[in-house]
Amino acid sequence: MSKARNMPKISDLKGMKVLVFLPPEEEAQELVSHLIRIGCLPQLSWPVPQALPLDVDVVITTVDTDIRAELLALAEHVDDRHPPIIALAGYEDPATLQIVLGLRAAAVIERPVKPFGLLTNLLIARDIRQRRQAHAQRIAEVERRHLSLSVVQLAKILLTRVEGLPPEQTHRHLQKTAMNRRCSLEVLAEEIIARHLGTALAETTPPAAGLRGTRQGGSGPGVSGPGSSGEGSGRDRGIGDRSERDGPERDRSERDGPMQRGGPV
Repeated sequence: MSKARNMPKISDLKGMKVLVFLPPEEEAQELVSHLIRIGCLPQLSWPVPQALPLDVDVVITTVDTDIRAELLALAEHVDDRHPPIIALAGYEDPATLQIVLGLRAAAVIERPVKPFGLLTNLLIARDIRQRRQAHAQRIAEVERRHLSLSVVQLAKILLTRVEGLPPEQTHRHLQKTAMNRRCSLEVLAEEIIARHLGTALAETTPPAAGLRGTRQGGSGPGVSGPGSSGEGSGRDRGIGDRSERDGPERDRSERDGPMQRGGPV
């Protein structure tokens, strides 16, 4: 019985939002009129945009080779989040088929458009839309559960290795604590991870006050100021002593210089 209720029905087309990409000519007006008779809510638009809107149920577009570049540019942004596309094709040549495949069209209707086949293709497109949405919801739910399990598992590891709780008691401890606090396991696990992460960061961060005091003192190893008594001042004194000792010898050499120059050759 549940499968019969979930099967597509013609009444499902009532109120369906259909976006039509066709030049505003007689063919487009006839298609819009037929969609209104079915019960859809059509909207005619031209030219073809660069991206599809997400607030419509089905898109019907021409795949003429005259607008090949525009259609291929649009196909680059089409994915499962967008509404299914029904292509309107006048020919079955390779260029047209390439555009149809690039747009990931759910159905193809021959041009000029006739009422026959339109109803069936709309039902197929709507069913594809619902299946895509259900598939995306299932994927999102699985990813959320996987993330929750990862967070809870990390909290159990912290309870075992940091707080010394036996591994077989971690899950029961989390359940009991979550029930007492009236919160979920995921919220409690995130709090445990944040608490241990903050403690680890505080233990590994060096004290900033000691570094500032060292910089302000100005007397560190290898740094000597004008009045300091480091190696630099000792080297300066040694140079000064040598210059004082060498002074008399320099004077004697200057006095003896003329005598040597004036002597016999």
